[in-house]
Amino acid sequence: MFDFFLDKAGDAGSLWWIPLFLWTGYFFWCRSFDYPADLERHIRKGRSWPYLPMFWRRRKLIRFVSLLLLWGGNIIFACALYSLFPIKHVTLLIIGIALATFGCTKIRSFATKKIIQLQRDRFFQIYTQMQNAAVSKGSEVTDSELLPKTQWQHQNDLRLADKQGRLMAFLKGEAKL
Repeated sequence: MFDFFLDKAGDAGSLWWIPLFLWTGYFFWCRSFDYPADLERHIRKGRSWPYLPMFWRRRKLIRFVSLLLLWGGNIIFACALYSLFPIKHVTLLIIGIALATFGCTKIRSFATKKIIQLQRDRFFQIYTQMQNAAVSKGSEVTDSELLPKTQWQHQNDLRLADKQGRLMAFLKGEAKL
């Protein structure tokens, strides 16, 4: 049974080019659709600036496609690594999956880093504007008073842009400090 699996792993290794397409698709999928999963992690850490777009309601489908792209590429990469080396051992499959998983975490962080940074920059831009407006009026505003107002303004701006279908264009245009 296990030898049959290893034979099939060697045969699948001839498809070494498929992970390149799957990982490219994974990059663009994470950048376009799956980035709210990273934003949810920031929310769980207590950050107040992440906005989850409306399409994230279909998160199970989005996460399923993401995992399919991730593990499809990882398993075929591990099989290719297994078939390349003259010494065929199960350890090569495990090393291949570990290397591919590490590479995919880097792909994901690279794909989502800019979107997360744009949301954070927009939040602090609003915070700075509100603070400067309060100082110019001559009133003292504490941080505990300013944060909820900033959060509401930030979420409202992004929600309106999301309803109009221009969330990313809004972030790219407005989050310049």
